[in-house]
Amino acid sequence: MAHSRFFIKRLLPKPLQNKYIFTAFVFVSWLFIFDKHNFFEQWRLNKSIHQLRNDKENFANKITEAKRESVLLKKNGEAIAREKYFMSKKGEDVFIISEE
Repeated sequence: MAHSRFFIKRLLPKPLQNKYIFTAFVFVSWLFIFDKHNFFEQWRLNKSIHQLRNDKENFANKITEAKRESVLLKKNGEAIAREKYFMSKKGEDVFIISEE
């Protein structure tokens, strides 16, 4: 028995030979690697949260842009239709002047 104890102590680094430090090391290792909420899972979740916040900001910008365009369309929809989509009234001639 004494021989196996000496062999185990020889394999472990000096700080881990203390039973309390060894127990704390095993506990922290378990939490860090094998637990349901381990480090890697937390890292993946934080990365996902960061991506979702960026998406939220992008969508908020798109919403404000859409609201601004909606207001413009309500105020002067005919002018936008003529300028952007080259629409015209029946029997009307439209001349397109390109600036090159």
